[in-house]
Amino acid sequence: MVTEYPGNAIPAPGLSKGSVTVDDELLFSHDHNYVQKGVTLKPGQGVLKLGTFLKRDSATKLYVKTAVAADVEGVLRKTVDTGSSTDAQVWQANILFGGILKLAAVSAANSGVTLTSVLNAKVNTVVGFFKF
Repeated sequence: MVTEYPGNAIPAPGLSKGSVTVDDELLFSHDHNYVQKGVTLKPGQGVLKLGTFLKRDSATKLYVKTAVAADVEGVLRKTVDTGSSTDAQVWQANILFGGILKLAAVSAANSGVTLTSVLNAKVNTVVGFFKF
């Protein structure tokens, strides 16, 4: 499912314009501490699913998807469509730097990455969480 946001805005709860689809929530539990930050994503990466591992590109200072566990700086909080390689539009997003997340969302967005090697994460397959 692709989330569409009108313009370059992430909708506030209860305030939406145009057709907006609801994205699944990445947080596992709202009563656990998590750290997030607003960042700018590099255009032309296509659809980045919630739970995607991101790193900061040293050349452009924009955040990009990474499949290298040692490079991961954070986890994308919501799905964002960054467009095709010809798009110049940059996108704002929130990334998480720590917390407890749904294992299914993180696994689906990062196939092929050993999750326990990312940011000293702990994975619990019984309860279904990814803690970093």
